[in-house]
Amino acid sequence: MERVLTDFVKTLRNVNIRVSPAETLDATEVIEKVGYDNRELLKNTLSLTLSKTPDEKEKFDTCFDDFFREKLSSDEIPLKEVPDLPTDQTANSDLAQHLLSDSYSDMELSISKAGEEAEIREIKYFTQRAVFSRRILDIMGVGKLEEELSLLGQANKDGLPSDLEQKLRNELTHLRERVSDYVQKQFLMHGDVTGEQLREQVFKSMNMGQIDRSYLHEVHSLVRRMAKKLANMHSRRKKNFRRGKLDIRKTIQDNWVNQGILFNLRWSYKKVDRPKILVICDVSGSVGAYARFMLMFLFSLTEVVSKIRAFVFSSHLGEVTDEFKGGNLEDSIESALSKYGGGSTDYAHAFSDFVSLCIDEIDKKTTVVILGDARNNFGPEKAELLKSVYERSKQVYWLNPEGKYRWNTGDSVMNTYSAYCTKVFECGTLEQLERVISTLLKTAI
Repeated sequence: MERVLTDFVKTLRNVNIRVSPAETLDATEVIEKVGYDNRELLKNTLSLTLSKTPDEKEKFDTCFDDFFREKLSSDEIPLKEVPDLPTDQTANSDLAQHLLSDSYSDMELSISKAGEEAEIREIKYFTQRAVFSRRILDIMGVGKLEEELSLLGQANKDGLPSDLEQKLRNELTHLRERVSDYVQKQFLMHGDVTGEQLREQVFKSMNMGQIDRSYLHEVHSLVRRMAKKLANMHSRRKKNFRRGKLDIRKTIQDNWVNQGILFNLRWSYKKVDRPKILVICDVSGSVGAYARFMLMFLFSLTEVVSKIRAFVFSSHLGEVTDEFKGGNLEDSIESALSKYGGGSTDYAHAFSDFVSLCIDEIDKKTTVVILGDARNNFGPEKAELLKSVYERSKQVYWLNPEGKYRWNTGDSVMNTYSAYCTKVFECGTLEQLERVISTLLKTAI
């Protein structure tokens, strides 16, 4: 009991809820009286004891739900049976079967169980992340799977990986990413992340889809600071373009009669077109988490690029630009995700809506930015619609939050759409998003 409470108090402190030693002792007495069986009663009672301000109570609710949900899943929920592989396949380890079963929830549960066995709650320092990731992977049986993959590779006489080997290698790469995300989240909950710079470093390197809601307000503040930094950098470029650059040759010629004293300065001017940026964000399922940060980043840059229009979709596409004008940015994002994020992903329908709304306004001053995983549920692609946008615009950027090894697997049609993009980027972390936005501003303004 004391171990669980100690871990929970550490989690609260890591989201800036101040818990004193005396309050921890009070919480111990609370648990002795109410126990762990009635979680709602425990939550309400501990909330009265450990959180004080409305902001702390909101953070407490999220932390409690996340902490005890994970505790419940790792301690109490049994793994489901995984179907055996066909008899002609040679990769028969338990981990291989789990990876090929393609069950996201089962794999998350396996990672959580391995994390408990690896004593992930003992993580203290930023530098321990790789150690714990490797320990969890070893417990899950990655070593045996790597041996099987080596044997599969040796069995292929032509030197090319078989479909089974390639799928397992892709799934293993995905597993390593998920374990890394899990360890990052556990480090935020249990490690020493009191330093502001360290917290920022962790948030920047985390997969955006894995950032817990209890940290959203803190991460939004970080995004605004990152956007302000880019805005300051690129607004200086914009001011220099407006004023022009000093023309040394003409300045010396005009001041020759002044014995070289530069009384009259001559400037060379370059006409700068007013750029337009049209943003299309897939807000279905887990991709919506990435869209949240994309929209916040872009609408924090309006002092640099004033002509931004934003569209979101899961199936039907709608414009949300006006919702971001004058209102609270975070509230506007939540409203957009709630309004358009409920349907099944349909890129063909979304591109059709976008073309009907905007095709006449797209010209060689227009940059189109698309955020999505290009997974179309095996529906029609209608790539010709994206082609029409590409041919009229200055450039088309596609930001895919998935790792490149997952592009064009399953229902992903990334290859089809990338043919009509100026550039495609892997963009799953805030660090990657910052680099992409910086590249965008350099080419769009």
